[in-house]
Amino acid sequence: MTAASIPLVLLVDDDTRTARRLAQLLREDGYSAEVVGDGAAAVDRLSRLPLPGVVITEVRLPHVDGVAVARFARAGRPDVRVIFVTGYPELVSHGPPADAPDKVFTKPLDYDALHAELGRRCTVPV
Repeated sequence: MTAASIPLVLLVDDDTRTARRLAQLLREDGYSAEVVGDGAAAVDRLSRLPLPGVVITEVRLPHVDGVAVARFARAGRPDVRVIFVTGYPELVSHGPPADAPDKVFTKPLDYDALHAELGRRCTVPV
């Protein structure tokens, strides 16, 4: 299995401890995962290759919010899957497609539900 065949997930959350734990779980399940701690860092990371196939982001972030991260991610890769994991689901609007997430999960995160959602959208090589 090559590194290019492993789905890359970008995790964006200012709760870096939780995000790192989520990244660890994703890696154990066969994904490649990177963690950034705020929206500006996410935009910076999304400016470099390889682009992730999935962006999992909080809505409320320092510097740049999750909606802007989603918009920027889709500008570079229109087929990117965007998942919001948030303690503020009331802030998620399902407006223009560039801004709307593919899925919203509330905190505390049900990892099994997230894993199932990723399984429907990404193929992890065995």
